[in-house]
Amino acid sequence: MDKKQKEFHKSRREKFMQIIGKETMAIIFSNSLRTSSFDADYHFKQNKNFYYLTGFNEPNSVLILIPGGLKVKQNGKEKIVREILFVQEKDEKMETWNGKRLGEKNVNSGLGIEMGVLNSSLPEFFQKYLTRRIKNLYIDVVEMFDISGELKEYMTSFMNMLRVDAFHFQIIDAAHILGKMRKVKTEFEIEQIQKAVDITAESFEELRQNLKPGMFEYQAQALLEFNYKNRGATDNAYGTIMASGNNANTLHYETNRDKIKENDLVLIDSAAEYNYYCADITRTYPASGKFTQAQREVYEKVLVINKLCIKKVKPGVRFSAIRKFCDDLIAAALVDLKIIRKKEEAGRFILHGVGHHLGLDTHDAVPYGYGETFDNDTLRPGMVVTIEPGIYFKKGMKSVPAKYQGIGVRIEDDILVTKTGNINLSEVIKKEVKDLEKN
Repeated sequence: MDKKQKEFHKSRREKFMQIIGKETMAIIFSNSLRTSSFDADYHFKQNKNFYYLTGFNEPNSVLILIPGGLKVKQNGKEKIVREILFVQEKDEKMETWNGKRLGEKNVNSGLGIEMGVLNSSLPEFFQKYLTRRIKNLYIDVVEMFDISGELKEYMTSFMNMLRVDAFHFQIIDAAHILGKMRKVKTEFEIEQIQKAVDITAESFEELRQNLKPGMFEYQAQALLEFNYKNRGATDNAYGTIMASGNNANTLHYETNRDKIKENDLVLIDSAAEYNYYCADITRTYPASGKFTQAQREVYEKVLVINKLCIKKVKPGVRFSAIRKFCDDLIAAALVDLKIIRKKEEAGRFILHGVGHHLGLDTHDAVPYGYGETFDNDTLRPGMVVTIEPGIYFKKGMKSVPAKYQGIGVRIEDDILVTKTGNINLSEVIKKEVKDLEKN
C-alpha cells in the first residue's frame, strides 16, 4: 500500500473517531471465508466498512478503535494506542496454500495502523479492556452477525461477555455512521472510481466493435470481463448482465446462455472494480449494428430521459425529485409511443428507481433501517451516483403493440456531484444512435 492510500484510510479512522468521541470503543469485523461446497470456499470479498477504515483485505481480522486512547502492554512495554488491528498468525503451511499473510508485526509498517495483535488474543482483550471507561460501544452490527469460521469462536466469547450484568454501556451500530461517511467521496476515492470507469469504458468499446449475431451471451460476457482484467481491474464490480432480446426485460438476468439473434438488442449491465471501488454502467447495443425502427423509437426515448435526468444532478437537489422527474418522463414517453393513453397508467412499466450511490459497493452504503433511503438523500458535492432510466416491454404484455414486444432498453452513467453541478465520469462510453450503428 502506498503512502497516499495509507493516508486516506488513516483520515477515515480519524474522522470516524472524531464523530464517536471519547469514552467510546468501536469494533469492526472483517469478513470471514465462506464455504461454497464441501471444502471449497467462495471467492473472498471483504467487508467494505472494514476495508474503508483499514485498506486490509485478509479475512479473520478485527479493527478496534479507542478515540480516548488505551494503555496496553506489548513486548513488555506499556504504551497508549488508539488503533489496534487483530490479524491472523503467520503460518508457513497455510501461506503455502492460500498466500502470504501480513502478520501482526507488519501492521504498522504495512497499513499505518498503530498496533498489530494476533486475533487469538481477542478474548483476553475483551475481558481485560472492554468495560474500562466506555459509555458507548460501536459495532458494525449487520456484518457482525454474518461471521463464520475462525472468527465465530471469538465472536461467541464476545457475545457471552456482552450478556454479563456488569456491562452498562450502550451498543450502537457503527454502520450508520460509516454509511453517512461513505456517501461523500474524497479525492482519492473519486480517482479510484474514475479508473474503474475508464477500464469499463475501454472494455465496452472493445465489445461494441466485436458484438454480432450468432455469438452467445456468455462469449460476449467473456470478452468484456477479459478486457477488465487485462486492463488492471481487481475484479468485476458485480455479476455481468448480458441480456439479448427479451432477456433484457429481466432486470437482473445473469444466466447469459442464449445465442444472440439477428436484430436483437443486447442490454449490457456490467462494470470493473478497481482497487475495490466500483463502476456501474449499462449500455444497450444493436447486435446487427443497426436499430430497427421500433428499437430506435424506444432507445431514443430512454436516451433523452438519461440526458435530462443527468442535468438534474446538482447540489441541494433531493434524489426523490430526480426520481419523480424520471418517472414523469417515462410516462410521457409511453404516451408518445401509444403504449398508454394517460400518464397515470405508467406504473406497471416503471420497474426500478433512477439510480443509487456508487463507491466501494455498487449500491453503495446507505444506512437503511434508520428511516433513510437513497430517495431521501439531498445531493452534496463529492457524492457519486448513477442515473439509469429504462423502458421494458416483455413479450406477451397486454396493450403493447407487437413491434415493441421483447424490447428492453436501459442506459446508465456514473455521475459525480460537484459544487456547481456534475461531471459525467462515463461520458466517453458511446450511447448516441449514430455512434452505435455500424456502416
